[in-house]
Amino acid sequence: MRSFLGVLFALMLYISCSVEDRERAALEVGQEFTDSDVRVITIDTFTVELSTFKFDSINSSSSGRLLVGRYIDSVFGTVSSQPYFELSTTNYSLPDDAELDSIALILGYDRYFYNDTTRLSQINVHQILEDLEPEEGFFYNTSTLKFDSIPVTSRNYFPEPIDEDSLHISIPTGFGQEIFDLIQENEINEDDELRELFKGFTLVPGKNEDASIIGFSRNMENSYLRFFYSIPEEFDEEEGTFDLFINQNIGVPRAFNNIESDVSETVLSQLTDQEINLKSTESDNVSYIQSGIGFATRIVFPTIREIGEIPGNGTVLSAVLQLTPPQNSFDDMLPIRDSLNVTIVDRNNVITETLANGNGDVFAVTNQNDIEFNEIFYEIQLGIYVDRKLAESPIIQDALVIFPNNFNDSINRILINGENTEDSEAKLIITYAIYED
Repeated sequence: MRSFLGVLFALMLYISCSVEDRERAALEVGQEFTDSDVRVITIDTFTVELSTFKFDSINSSSSGRLLVGRYIDSVFGTVSSQPYFELSTTNYSLPDDAELDSIALILGYDRYFYNDTTRLSQINVHQILEDLEPEEGFFYNTSTLKFDSIPVTSRNYFPEPIDEDSLHISIPTGFGQEIFDLIQENEINEDDELRELFKGFTLVPGKNEDASIIGFSRNMENSYLRFFYSIPEEFDEEEGTFDLFINQNIGVPRAFNNIESDVSETVLSQLTDQEINLKSTESDNVSYIQSGIGFATRIVFPTIREIGEIPGNGTVLSAVLQLTPPQNSFDDMLPIRDSLNVTIVDRNNVITETLANGNGDVFAVTNQNDIEFNEIFYEIQLGIYVDRKLAESPIIQDALVIFPNNFNDSINRILINGENTEDSEAKLIITYAIYED
């Protein structure tokens, strides 16, 4: 299970969120052919069953982002993320006469954030006490490592992920003096030797924080541990820097995010195994999605084959699924995504394939460019899938699943109205052509 999801979500990083040339209904509702033997009808009374399940784990080591922070969500409880990362370099060399002046951890913003950045946040920098060596080739959102309970340093700050390039965290010089000296004396010349002394950092958000989750880049050009040094000269001093960074050019993951959501006081606490489905009719008529944590919405159409009971020979011209988020479930601080991935899972909620049609991968796309009555909803073109379900024999117990792109390195959450919501229920609309016998 874990290895499959690891590969899946690594591949998801390459999937575009834009959709062009989507399927469109060939005929409008009620339109009739001049040939009286053919008529076209639209049906929107099929049962659409929504439920929520939770992936056991998500590969978070393939992410290009460090996520750190904590906030309290009215639906998903306390949400927090704590990154772990190892630091090394490609050139273990320092001038013989260099003198260490100061050290700083520079974290480059990658412009991702979620929830309220106007609130004071805290980052506690702790030393990791274990090597970053995953047992199965990946680290997951559920992975943890031992770390020193006493922080190397702490920094309170107001995040500025859009207006600033980076966050500067001063590190006590005494912490890095031994590392500096051993590199200078050629006692540390490679990663394994550095790892014996220094295994890396984890960034822990404030214990009682209710602020935001912030994304920082893992790229060596943006985030690094920098040693500032000077070389005494007769009339002046020469200054220089030496950096340790997250090495992304080797096969073993050197960073991951531990992402948690305390749902113990919510209806989602029931989802303790990936095979458990929580029906929307049992959860306030809402289905749930949250990146990073692993909540996803599962969709089945139990009555779809009843279309075959319509007299005459028929064919599906188009099938569109409309899903509506409750209007009070998103805002500027908790935005929804413009598009969602659509995949197929088996009866145990194991992903088997990405849904595709003749135009490529299928996405759930919002109508934000054509909003009527200020209602935002998602549309999914399902003509290919519906045709397949009507033709299959024996019947396969699979389902559609929707979740955001970047499911493994973001915290975005989305609520979807269930099938019994008045005026904005989940709805499958099929345009059907009937050829009379």
